Amino acid sequence: MSARERPGREGRPPYEGRFPGYDSLARRPHWDPATAAVVTGRVAGPRPPLRLFAPAEEATARALLERLLDHPPVDLLPMIDARLAERETDGWHYADLPPDDRAWPESMRALDEDARALPGRPAFAELTVRRQDGLIEKVRRAVRWHGWPAKHVWSLWTRYACTAYYSHPAAWDEIGFGGPAFPSGYARLGLGRREPWEVADAHPERQPGADRPEPSAPSDPSSEPSAPSPPSEPPDPPPLPAVTDPGRHSGAKAALATLHQSARRQRAVRRRNASAWLLPRDGLGFDRQLVERMRRHRDEDEVDLVIVGCGAGGTVLAQRMARAGWSVVVLEAGPFWEPLRDWVSDEYASHQLYWTEPRVLSGSDPVPMGSNNSGRGVGGSMVHFAGYAPRFHPSDFETLSRDGVGADWPLAYGDLRGSYQRLEAELPVAGQYWPWGEPHAYPHAPHPVGGNGEVFLRGAAALGLEARVGPVAITNGRFGRRPHCVYRGFCLQGCKVNAKASPLITHLPDALAHGVEVRSDAMAAAVELGPDGLARGVRYLRGGREHLQRARTVAVAGYAIETPRLLLNSANARFPDGLCNDFDQVGRYVMVQGAPQTSGRFEQEVRAYKAPPPEVSTEAFYETDPAKPYRRGFTIQNISPLPITWAEHVVAQGHWGADLRHYLSDYVHWATLGAMAELLPQPGNRVTLAEEKDRHGLPVAHFAYSQCDNDRQLIAAARGVMEAILTAAGASEVITIDRYAHLVGGCRMATRPEDGVVDRDLRSFAVPNLLITDGSVLPTQGAANPALTIMALVDRAAGVLAAGARAGLRTPGRAGRPEHAGRPKRPEHAKPAKHAKHPKHPKHPKRQS
Repeated sequence: MSARERPGREGRPPYEGRFPGYDSLARRPHWDPATAAVVTGRVAGPRPPLRLFAPAEEATARALLERLLDHPPVDLLPMIDARLAERETDGWHYADLPPDDRAWPESMRALDEDARALPGRPAFAELTVRRQDGLIEKVRRAVRWHGWPAKHVWSLWTRYACTAYYSHPAAWDEIGFGGPAFPSGYARLGLGRREPWEVADAHPERQPGADRPEPSAPSDPSSEPSAPSPPSEPPDPPPLPAVTDPGRHSGAKAALATLHQSARRQRAVRRRNASAWLLPRDGLGFDRQLVERMRRHRDEDEVDLVIVGCGAGGTVLAQRMARAGWSVVVLEAGPFWEPLRDWVSDEYASHQLYWTEPRVLSGSDPVPMGSNNSGRGVGGSMVHFAGYAPRFHPSDFETLSRDGVGADWPLAYGDLRGSYQRLEAELPVAGQYWPWGEPHAYPHAPHPVGGNGEVFLRGAAALGLEARVGPVAITNGRFGRRPHCVYRGFCLQGCKVNAKASPLITHLPDALAHGVEVRSDAMAAAVELGPDGLARGVRYLRGGREHLQRARTVAVAGYAIETPRLLLNSANARFPDGLCNDFDQVGRYVMVQGAPQTSGRFEQEVRAYKAPPPEVSTEAFYETDPAKPYRRGFTIQNISPLPITWAEHVVAQGHWGADLRHYLSDYVHWATLGAMAELLPQPGNRVTLAEEKDRHGLPVAHFAYSQCDNDRQLIAAARGVMEAILTAAGASEVITIDRYAHLVGGCRMATRPEDGVVDRDLRSFAVPNLLITDGSVLPTQGAANPALTIMALVDRAAGVLAAGARAGLRTPGRAGRPEHAGRPKRPEHAKPAKHAKHPKHPKHPKRQS
């Protein structure tokens, strides 16, 4: 009998009955209305008829889902069909697969074709369970399947199946997940601790334990599960290591000194950014009066500055320049979020925060888009970033000089030191004294840690590694009108508490108060040039019409995919290969961080979903080690995947069916670490334009990515360290998957136009009054989360821009002909790749006044 067929206690699968009597829906009265509405809508009411699957495809899909999730007690196909029909996809598809809404039905027909090749020519749904499992396992193990890469088909099936099931309360009950926790939050952090309403694991012994086989063909034999042992009370967790912040007082004097210091810092922040004091009096949501009173310009008004993108870079630039007296319009492709109304404590329903417009992926190591690298709406991807806000190290700015890899920046760490300090106070950032890079303190004390952080600290201490708590851009105590974190654990789904920093609440209120206009749901189509070769405004699509917002200065802050795409879509007679692309640099050197995740299973209940996802970190491996065969390094943080993400983690190990359900029933026993490995910039890792068009008729981005040998060695080293930490902490099993995070590059800074797109002040070489103010300008990735550095670069550039205006140079380069105005000859090595030919910009409806 196979592992997937093995019965457990009383003939039931071993994963059932782990959390007896648990009813997550009984908590609905304690959820916020927005969350309660989306979860209730998911489980109640009649299901609409399927729209994308013909009857034969429906039968095959239902049979496939039954096997992938071992007879789930929920009908999953209607949810998958609705997602596909409404194009609520993940926002990308592999170049070697059709878009998801076509790939699903086509792959069902292919699976049926495999079944009909068997004796008797039955349909897939008519096969025995053993034969169905055999065909499914054949796809999982194959290299190519019906002309497609089998691993991409497997990813398609399992991503949608896991999302459908592990977003359902029936699955939460099965795995003991605490579910939505707002407005109450979680109060009992730490190993073995449960809220009064959380249910203890009735069978905390290893499930199924040493008898769990490696992923194998369904016909392989397996042993019966062992009898349960009685649960025992978990021991007290180890104490949190003391903060070693030099210069601190102790006792009552320390508390008084901290209060005075906090008050001084808040007064200093308010003088330059009053955002935290402009929120509603209870600190929650967003003061809609700011939006109602927002200054509004006409398209034909020539404003001082128009910005494309309202994320980390765009919002900081808008706020700084508005304070300098500039008239500013910000164009944002997504909606203007209202946190209390629009954000929910629900993993699946938060997909609206990610960029889900189509993108095409290719390369030997394609990078999936979504929650860990793309944002949509006012606030950008920082709305759903984890809150982790470290600085880059001084070495990050000169990797070529120091280590012979990457590129040197046209500025140094010292040029950003003041910007780092200002932004750490404005966000604000909480954490222990930081001994790595340039040692420094943080404005707020560290947060308490949950079970996941305790595991990390325990394992690091056992290995003699230094680990610290923080730095996170999450208020530790009240800040202005922003309340304290309630540790609800949904930082990646938008902070409904307003405790986690995002530009929506940290810089936008002050920007609006100083006259900035934000136009949401406005998709930028092209940057327009005037006859003098300078930018004269941005063409954008809103409400089914095309507009042109005129401006004396243009800044693009669409991030590492959309910024190159916009410039390429802005091709004209002067720049036939894309705006600012004289030297074929636009779209090149796009980077991600290698972000492998390692999880360890512990006898105690970890319940990692409580507290912010990042709590503890070590940068002990950040710098190049001359004794290693690779250059540069990595950091390690604890992370806390929610059920859907954790299911995808397990599926990536090759587990499905009953094996998948077994692992997920162990969910509360697993702790997870994640690495940030510095992958190197390569010219072939780039954004070009695809033949596919989006709903606006604009060519979508094609992102090709491949790792180099140094990348692979670095990721392997990070995996080894994480596995060692969890093993040292007492994990009985560790599993690791490879993944990516944090897109940067594509329009990098350089000292010469032959090597990049913008200069050290973020001004484009080719069009002097065009700036790029987002993560696409980073020449190297670092091993740190990039949000703080992006904001620091823009803070510095805004200071330069404002200083130039005060000196009488309101628009950079306005007085004279732009440098490099003639079209220089392209170097031979910089010829575009074959698929990088940029089609002419599509015609749009004639602009109406």
